[in-house]
Amino acid sequence: MSEVMTMPGKCRFEDVFDANFVELIRLVPCNPFVRALILKLTAKLPPADCETFEQLKEWVETNCEKRARAAVKRSSGEDGISISVEFSETEYGRADYSVPRWGTEQFHVEADDLMEIVREAVESGGGIDEVVDMVAGKIDDDAWNQCEPDMDNYGDYDYSDHESNDSGDGATEYSRDHIRDAVLRFVRERHPELADEL
Repeated sequence: MSEVMTMPGKCRFEDVFDANFVELIRLVPCNPFVRALILKLTAKLPPADCETFEQLKEWVETNCEKRARAAVKRSSGEDGISISVEFSETEYGRADYSVPRWGTEQFHVEADDLMEIVREAVESGGGIDEVVDMVAGKIDDDAWNQCEPDMDNYGDYDYSDHESNDSGDGATEYSRDHIRDAVLRFVRERHPELADEL
């Protein structure tokens, strides 16, 4: 798991919030749901006496620290395979908004886990297609828990009337051809005796 580390120095308002949310703050700076979102994004709640956009902007830039993810220690590609996975989700908030977000991260399958999948497929009479299906299933089941993608890419905020429940949905996308190529390359390099059986 990665940890969040703080970096010294003030943060710029525009670095903390995207342009759509800045505009929402400008329109309704005292809205309690807007303030709740500020708390969610900065881990700090604006004081009650910050009632205008300019006051909130000054407070954020004075009190909120820049944040960056510490580097996550990853296993070497030599110990398995890594598949590029694109994560996407739509966040729904209590302020009657929704916004799509997305990011990309590498999903790593350890060598031992991969060989267990390969041997299971071979023993059952399956081939590379079955291995790809099993790796894809592992990504579907584990990617959101195993990876920590930076969901820094935002779409447009939607403030239309919808049932807001402060939740969201998530999806993953990846290339099955990438899985196939990575598995075959790994097997040919590390276990050539199994390559002909896939």
